[in-house]
Amino acid sequence: MANKPFSRYSVCEPYLLTRIKSLRMPPAVIGIKLTDDKQVYSAVVDIPMGPDLLGTLVCLANGAVNIYFNNGATITGLSSRHPALAQSCRSFLASANQSLPVCERTSVFDLPVNSSSHYVHLMTRKGVYKTVINPLTAAAEADKMRAFLLHLYQKVMNEVKNAQARDRANAENSK
Repeated sequence: MANKPFSRYSVCEPYLLTRIKSLRMPPAVIGIKLTDDKQVYSAVVDIPMGPDLLGTLVCLANGAVNIYFNNGATITGLSSRHPALAQSCRSFLASANQSLPVCERTSVFDLPVNSSSHYVHLMTRKGVYKTVINPLTAAAEADKMRAFLLHLYQKVMNEVKNAQARDRANAENSK
């Protein structure tokens, strides 16, 4: 079977509005007072999940973790019930500033143009910094910062899966 050529993701309006709001959210909205220009208070990571599915992971310094999908689906509110998820989010953001040297400051918030590119946006007092990560090649790069960043947000995604599994088990047990 031949690979189908990649075309841009189709997106719904609620997804686009939520994504841009997340990319432009000031730290005061989260209740964070920044102490350093390189402090990362929020991250928005666009993760292709298939030829027609794009997920956008949003991590906030207050521990909130949400995932928004291009088709309008959402995963929200898990970190309020699952402290391990909130902690993985905070760890990601606390360490993400180490990767700022492999990022570029941007005000353009386009969507991934191929299925192997993750767009990582890190919000700081000085603005939004972006890098592109290919999960298949990040570990082979001479500079390991993209691989480090990939590892950090993959830990958050794993905690999302764990939280969902715990919620399903609790729902089954309460029947």
